[in-house]
Amino acid sequence: MFFPPVTPRALVRPLVSVAATLLLLTGVTWAATAAPEREVSQVRGESQVRTTNRAPVAHFGVATLNLRKGMRVAGMRHDIGQVIGGRASVIGFQERLFSKPALRASLPKSWALLMPDGPTGTDDNPIAFDKSVWKLEKTWSALLTGTTWRRYTGQVAHDQYGVVAVLRHRKTGHTIRAVSFHLPNHLHNRHSGGPNYANRAGVQAMWRMAASIRSLEENTPEEHQFVAMCDCNVTENRDLGNDLVKGRITKPLRLETNYSADDRHRGSGIDYVMGERASDFRIRNFRFFRHMVTDHPGVVATFARRR
Repeated sequence: MFFPPVTPRALVRPLVSVAATLLLLTGVTWAATAAPEREVSQVRGESQVRTTNRAPVAHFGVATLNLRKGMRVAGMRHDIGQVIGGRASVIGFQERLFSKPALRASLPKSWALLMPDGPTGTDDNPIAFDKSVWKLEKTWSALLTGTTWRRYTGQVAHDQYGVVAVLRHRKTGHTIRAVSFHLPNHLHNRHSGGPNYANRAGVQAMWRMAASIRSLEENTPEEHQFVAMCDCNVTENRDLGNDLVKGRITKPLRLETNYSADDRHRGSGIDYVMGERASDFRIRNFRFFRHMVTDHPGVVATFARRR
């Protein structure tokens, strides 16, 4: 029988088919083995992310903010947004008498407002905090002095309270006892650096309030850190004696402030964040927010874990 010779072109076609089949089988086998490897890699990556997320947060921010009376929600929301943008998760307000609905409406939904009901003055200095960062353990209104001043007339006004909150950090477990308060106006003789004895009633009220603050700090459990937010009405760099904020509060209690934590030692303001030095967390730095609707700057102090 006669067979015609096979042309090269006829041989190429079966060889191409066989090669394509082999490549297809190799690709399927490689994909089958590579898929578990990718899955393992993805699982490892997710594990690393979860581990990173579980790592303790090494810092938190505390702010003090005096919101002017009569401010509307839009203005308060702007100012509060400034300090929250500075990574504050706790804010101490001052002089917020009778404004609970407006202040509540000015805060993000994830935040809680501690503004207790009670006698006149109990709601003057509320505290707000981010519930996703802190867990509230206890709060109360502390009477700081029963006789105080009225700003312009000098007549006796209502009692002065501070709001106290015990907050535990959800990730680190670090617990703070935070107090927000407001000292009397016209306390400071900036020329002498000491008290303004022309307003003796206000100065004496401040001394009683300072004694109450010292008592709050001294009764703080050893494992908790005492933190204070204050419109102190004493210009820090002219507080030269022992009868105002430095002599009656920060030095006796060994508190550092947003001013003492500043390497440049700037301190011409009256708004303070104070923190206990003998703690795992210390004030590392601070930021001033001056473009505000209110007539006070917002101050955010960043507390960082000691190395």
